[in-house]
Amino acid sequence: MRSKRQEAARLTAFLARRLAGRRCPFFVQLMTTERCNLSCRYCYAEFGSRRRPDFPLEPLLKVIDGLGRLGTGFIMLAGGEPMLRKDIGTVIDRIRQRGIRSSLNTNGLLVPERIEEIKNADMFSISLDGPPEIHDHYRGKGTYDQALAAIRAGRERGIRVQIQFTLTRDPLRAFEHVDAVAREWGCFIGINFLRPQDRIEGVRVEAAEAADKEIAAFLKDLIRNPRRTLPYPKYILRYVLDWPYGFGRHLIAEEKDLKGFRPIPCQSGRYLIAIDNRGDIFPCTKLFYTTPLGNCLDGDIERAWKNLRPVDCRACLDLGCNLINDLLRFHPPALAGLLRNWRI
Repeated sequence: MRSKRQEAARLTAFLARRLAGRRCPFFVQLMTTERCNLSCRYCYAEFGSRRRPDFPLEPLLKVIDGLGRLGTGFIMLAGGEPMLRKDIGTVIDRIRQRGIRSSLNTNGLLVPERIEEIKNADMFSISLDGPPEIHDHYRGKGTYDQALAAIRAGRERGIRVQIQFTLTRDPLRAFEHVDAVAREWGCFIGINFLRPQDRIEGVRVEAAEAADKEIAAFLKDLIRNPRRTLPYPKYILRYVLDWPYGFGRHLIAEEKDLKGFRPIPCQSGRYLIAIDNRGDIFPCTKLFYTTPLGNCLDGDIERAWKNLRPVDCRACLDLGCNLINDLLRFHPPALAGLLRNWRI
């Protein structure tokens, strides 16, 4: 059984590193596979069509061991669809053994039938885009019912569930439905903006569903009418609402492009990283398929981490990334909002 002392020691060590200005990969998004059992209309990387090999198990377990020694506190298992791995339970168990918290990001299709294998995850992050006619339009007929079955399976086992809601069409109506589901099952909600789609052949397709005006109206409604299912403090919602570009642009890389916008300091590459199924290391998932900072396919994440070069990204649109950035710098309103949601 994981010791509370072990978790407290990990947080204390991270705080000491943070105060001393020392880097530590405290938050890691780990893409264990690019395979997916869906072909969602808006998939930013067409995972349903990708065929690159999974991260091999033995070096992957070595990476988890190394992250434990480096002081990692949280690993998000992502994909593709990580539950297509037959050994995903082994991966989750290893993370738990190293005293690290884990989240399993999934479309939910395989959760109920494999719940015993994955019950040691600290959280499930399950995608739900709205009522059946919206969710099934983007993900396939019957997937709404399967997502709800996954949410139910997790909550009945006492596992925390985050519902991942992607802004597509009719965002306020879609969100109200997801909010009702979250309240019924005791979940909280993460909100994702549609990203431009990086096609396999190198072509980029801009995401186009809800117009910027409609998204702005949605954000204003969240600010005026706070939902207890949302972990985002109002200041982060206002921050995103004030974004100086259209909501289809997710990053501001250079100082000159800020246009007076005051960014939340980015912790990517310092206190959080993303690792893909080839072992390539990136500052965050927004920069997947750019030039990697390093590689750990051999399992030696400690060597790779030591040799990573610094990263400079000025600002990010993503609500979740900005919340994590402020959590990692111990910003009190961000800590208070997450703790309140975690208790609920």
